[in-house]
Amino acid sequence: MKVFIKKLGLWLPLLSLIVCLYNLSGRDDKNLLLAFTNPLLIWLNPQLTDLHYLMKNELLWQLILYAIHFFSWLIVGLVLDWGFSRKRSKNKTT
Repeated sequence: MKVFIKKLGLWLPLLSLIVCLYNLSGRDDKNLLLAFTNPLLIWLNPQLTDLHYLMKNELLWQLILYAIHFFSWLIVGLVLDWGFSRKRSKNKTT
C-alpha cells in the first residue's frame, strides 16, 4: 500500500478529479482551470468548440471534457511511473 501511495499514477488522476469537481460545482464557469491544467484541452480547443456547437446536450459535452482531462493525466502518471521504475531498475543492476 505504501508503494501505491508514492505513484504518480494515483496522484495526477486524483488532482484531475478535484479540478473536474471544482468545474462541475460551477465556480469555473469559463472552464479556464480545466483548460490551463491540461495542455491537451487547449490543443484540441478548435475541435472541441465545433463539437460543442453541434451537440444538443451540454452535460454530454462536459463529460467529454472531464474524460479527456482525467484520462490524459492518468496516462501521463502511468508513463512517468513506468519511466521512474525503469530508471530505478537500471540503477540497481549497475
